[in-house]
Amino acid sequence: MPEVTKTEVGRRLFQVHKEKGVENALKKIHRGIGDDYKMLSEDDIEVLKRMLGECWVYIDRSIWEKIAFTRISFNDILHIIQIGNSAIRKDSTDTKAIEDVTAILTGMV
Repeated sequence: MPEVTKTEVGRRLFQVHKEKGVENALKKIHRGIGDDYKMLSEDDIEVLKRMLGECWVYIDRSIWEKIAFTRISFNDILHIIQIGNSAIRKDSTDTKAIEDVTAILTGMV
């Protein structure tokens, strides 16, 4: 069995923490918007997860933990998805998309 480097373990641990942070945020968002969550397609949810993951990396942990995900409006969620889709289509840069979504999220602190 090949030996795993500390770097590989660190990367995997980082990825696990990121996924857990996104999963917790999604649960809170779902709770906050209630039945409106059902109006989101699987593609919408994947884009939302991607943007939350990118922002999880970008935002300081102490700020991330203070974000009131349950207070994010359905319109804000749709805006985040629209920003993410713009980045995917390359209508916007990833950096600009992350900054725009970060502004929405940190407005909930």
